[in-house]
Amino acid sequence: MGPLFVSPRVSPRHKILYLTPNLKQGGAERQLLELIRRLPDRFEPVMCVFDRSVHYADYLLPGEPRHALDVGRMTREGFRRLCDVLRSEQPQILHTWRDTANFWGRLATARVPVPIVVSSTRNRALHPLNLLTERRFAQRTARVLANSEGVRRELVSIARVPDDKVQIIHNFIDLDRFRPPTAEERAAARAKWNIAPGDIALLVPGRISLQKHQFGVGLALGKLRRRGQLPANVRVLLAGRRHDRIYGALLDPWLKLQGVHDRFTHLGTVTDMVSLYQAADVAVLPSLWEGLPNAVLEALACGLPAVVSHAANIDGIVTADAGFEVPTFAHDALAEALGRILVLSDDERRRMGARGRAHIADNFSATRVLGEMVALYDHLLAATSPTG
Repeated sequence: MGPLFVSPRVSPRHKILYLTPNLKQGGAERQLLELIRRLPDRFEPVMCVFDRSVHYADYLLPGEPRHALDVGRMTREGFRRLCDVLRSEQPQILHTWRDTANFWGRLATARVPVPIVVSSTRNRALHPLNLLTERRFAQRTARVLANSEGVRRELVSIARVPDDKVQIIHNFIDLDRFRPPTAEERAAARAKWNIAPGDIALLVPGRISLQKHQFGVGLALGKLRRRGQLPANVRVLLAGRRHDRIYGALLDPWLKLQGVHDRFTHLGTVTDMVSLYQAADVAVLPSLWEGLPNAVLEALACGLPAVVSHAANIDGIVTADAGFEVPTFAHDALAEALGRILVLSDDERRRMGARGRAHIADNFSATRVLGEMVALYDHLLAATSPTG
């Protein structure tokens, strides 16, 4: 009798259900999709969203998002559907992404238990509901992830999450996609965004909102104008949707009051951010609070120097040789930093940008950050397995 054929043992895939409110334009949404696309084959990612809004369709895996609750804000019916999704998918890991999903996803696990629950807090200024419930929810959460030191501090000191529950895993950047342009690419990008030769383009990326503090950019440039220190060739590009309705409505009158309205261009939602980074000369983000701002990572990776607030730079994204950090809500300091970077030559700004890209490559590469996330999943799976 010949030897029996023994089929090779195939390791089962580990199903991870990712719950997020939506896939609208934003750094947190793109980070999630980039993570899912890069997972090793031993993981089976499944997505569930509250509503079907999708901005980054080209980032989606085929067939995703598999589940949509079809609610803008959670309702009783939406919560019932979420519980049904958990029952039908039976994931080994539920990974909730952003405050609203963190709340409702972990609430649902009280009805439909999941072996491993991981939550991701992507920004500071937690919603009051999350602040009130985060400590209790952390008891049924294997790990509470923060993407920055600022978020970690808020989770521990304000939401009172036990320190040993919180782990920082930074955002990562695709260094092949976000890169400095060739001379030809830069010329084409500047033509696309109507930036004239000789103009200095300040890019303010991010939704129009109190958090991103576009008012501060207008005030700082107004101060330079009144001092006679604002070059005539400075242009400001605002890239982002109007998120705060009242704030957005007041922005243009505020810029007119500062005498700089004619320097600003509203671009709205931008799908081709790479070409916009490649067209600009300086990135500016004077946020009042931040987690880890993807826009700054992307801008630096594309070779732009940056001027940022301390709130946007708690994790040291912008080093002293790659731009300027100013105290949060310090408009005189912001005006001074903008004035300093505007008088530099193009070559000096490019050298600053090159140093910024090198720092990003060393500390925020996709390989390093993805490795940390996968190592966490593997650790948690091993700890819950029968032989773990």
